[in-house]
Amino acid sequence: MTMPPTPPAAPEENTPPELPRWARKPARMDVLSEERMAAYFGEPKWTQVYRRKLAPFLEDATFVPTWNWSAALAALVIPPIWFLYRKLYLPFALFLLVPGLAFRALAGRAIPATRSELLAAENSGLALLVLAVQVSAAIAAGGTANWFLFRRARAASQFAAMQELPAADDMALVRRMGGVNRTATSLFLAIAVMVTLAQLAG
Repeated sequence: MTMPPTPPAAPEENTPPELPRWARKPARMDVLSEERMAAYFGEPKWTQVYRRKLAPFLEDATFVPTWNWSAALAALVIPPIWFLYRKLYLPFALFLLVPGLAFRALAGRAIPATRSELLAAENSGLALLVLAVQVSAAIAAGGTANWFLFRRARAASQFAAMQELPAADDMALVRRMGGVNRTATSLFLAIAVMVTLAQLAG
């Protein structure tokens, strides 16, 4: 008695190995849920202000210029303070350092040590340069603030989603990462005022 031929074995599927939890990318809509955004910005700030401001980035995360009056007006006085207040620490460092470096590069010569020397008649050109750099920083801050804020909110949401926490703990984590930093802002403002007073007294 002859045995029937054995059917050929099905080819093994090449399934990629499962990624560890920290490397999994959650679905975009799950990450940027209304609940997480409201937790990050706080209510009613999210529904009344930031949902409209961040609407272009919710559709497409690439950079497009938008406008944030708070960041722009704050930059006219102390360029990076709005970014520190909103926990945007990398943009804070950039707006703290770049205007001063730009001014030194454009000035091309010795810079007066005190504000009274800078405002002297012979340094009127430098005073106008300071104003131009400050206005440029304000325009840059106003035009980029919403995008930086969106990126920070998205990163916080992605981090929380990767932890796979219960819903209440997930929202609590996003809330801690969002909001504002009043303590650091107050400290930075106090230091800025003291430095300004010392320059005026010099």
